[in-house]
Amino acid sequence: MENNNKIYTILLVDDEEGIRNVLDITLTHAGFKVLLASDGDAGFAAFKTQKPDIVITDIKMPGIGGIELLKQIKQVSPDTEVIMITGHGDMDLAVKSLQYEAADFITKPIDSTELELAVRKAVDRMSINHRIKAYTDDLEGLIREKDKKIDESQSLATIGQTVAGMSHVIKNIAGGLKGSSFILEQGIQNENREYLVKGWEMMKGNIDKITNLSLDLLNYAKTSRLQLKRINPNYPARELTTFLNSRAVEKNIKFVLSPLDEKLSVMVDCDAIYNAIFNLVTNAFDAFDIDGENKGGRADKEVMICVEKEPGWIVYRVSDNGNGMDKNISQSLFKEFITTKGAYGTGFGLMTTKKIIDEHNGLIVFKTKKGEGSVFTIKIPLQLPRGKKG
Repeated sequence: MENNNKIYTILLVDDEEGIRNVLDITLTHAGFKVLLASDGDAGFAAFKTQKPDIVITDIKMPGIGGIELLKQIKQVSPDTEVIMITGHGDMDLAVKSLQYEAADFITKPIDSTELELAVRKAVDRMSINHRIKAYTDDLEGLIREKDKKIDESQSLATIGQTVAGMSHVIKNIAGGLKGSSFILEQGIQNENREYLVKGWEMMKGNIDKITNLSLDLLNYAKTSRLQLKRINPNYPARELTTFLNSRAVEKNIKFVLSPLDEKLSVMVDCDAIYNAIFNLVTNAFDAFDIDGENKGGRADKEVMICVEKEPGWIVYRVSDNGNGMDKNISQSLFKEFITTKGAYGTGFGLMTTKKIIDEHNGLIVFKTKKGEGSVFTIKIPLQLPRGKKG
């Protein structure tokens, strides 16, 4: 099974002695070093001291079960390959294990060919990850070397943050697709409509995530050449309010537009300004459903867009009375690709908004307080700077 001279170590955790003995013989014969543990506590202790390459654990055991053992291992060593042993009636637990980044699972009674195939795939993944890390280390070395010779260090840092954020988002989507495809497969094999419906709903959710990620990337990567034209500053806000009103009703949010009560015009890229405000408003909508506090049930949820005029500026103000942000997150806003939405966010929205406003020679500031909401303020200059062209 091995493609090189390395002998991989496998930790086998199962409370049934007979299964341990049979799998020990099978894996040892296949060329692996095998460690044995009879329960989750002993397994985690052996993992910390012996540092095996692969862990195979039963999903149901007395004391610490396989899911909890998986979570503990991933906290200590996220890259460790963990294969779960499940019974035919444990499908929900198997899917849950995938959500906690289990590499694979095999069902009882355990077939030796299936076992070796699962381990082979784990070994292949480790080999690929090792090569990727080596290539990444080499690339980082080259970037550091080039960074000494150019004055674009901030741009390189932004690229690095983007890659890191993208990696996390894609990993979450891949995990979701893996779980949904498994449920669909089980539904097809067992002709179980409930599994088919559940798997398809999960699949649609992950397709939506891929679509949103693609749109975020396209918006952020758009050329900096603005398509400027003179418009009424209320126009993008009114269009946005009309478009998002149904979503506000669905979320039971009072969505209010306070337009500018004065006839004037401003030279902007209308679509870009629309996208900038759109990102702020949708973030405000989501502010009622994050951080575990979930203000979704409150009756006074409100998001407001105010269009105002200050000396020399047109001002768009987006406010909400949602969950707000803590100090650590707010200090990093507009400086890197971060999100408060966990697996559902990419961090591109706010950075895209910042990029759009910078291209208009404008300003964007915010105030936020945990538990009390946020106010984001965009300022666009009334007069086009000399030399600025559409």
